[in-house]
Amino acid sequence: MLKKEQLQDIIDQFPEETLKEKAFFGIYHYGNNTDESFIKANTEGLQLFALQLLRSTLDIDSTPLRANQNTISLIYDEDWIDEHSDTLIQYVQPVFEKPVPKIIKKNNPYFSGKLVGLVFSLFALLVAVSLLIGVVTLLKWLLW
Repeated sequence: MLKKEQLQDIIDQFPEETLKEKAFFGIYHYGNNTDESFIKANTEGLQLFALQLLRSTLDIDSTPLRANQNTISLIYDEDWIDEHSDTLIQYVQPVFEKPVPKIIKKNNPYFSGKLVGLVFSLFALLVAVSLLIGVVTLLKWLLW
């Protein structure tokens, strides 16, 4: 993890005003779902967006730990951000602890394997009994 001074040194290396002259950045989606999104940008646009994110990390570090509801604003209405962008990211909401992932219960492969075997065995038994009844009925019909 970078210290504040190291992070500030990196931020200071970005020639922000020069980048803004050529920058283009937008977030779009090509389908109906949120997982069908993409960024359309040039190098300068990506660097400016990264600069905003790096600055927000400095703000998160200076935010008190109890302030889970605070937000850190991002610039979203400048000339270098495409006005036709489908998604405009306006702020970052700090999270100070990693959320605990939901535990998804997986089927026990041993149990499901046994269940398939049991169903197959019952089906085979049903076929065998039906075949036996059919053969006995046919023999009765032929011999009477």
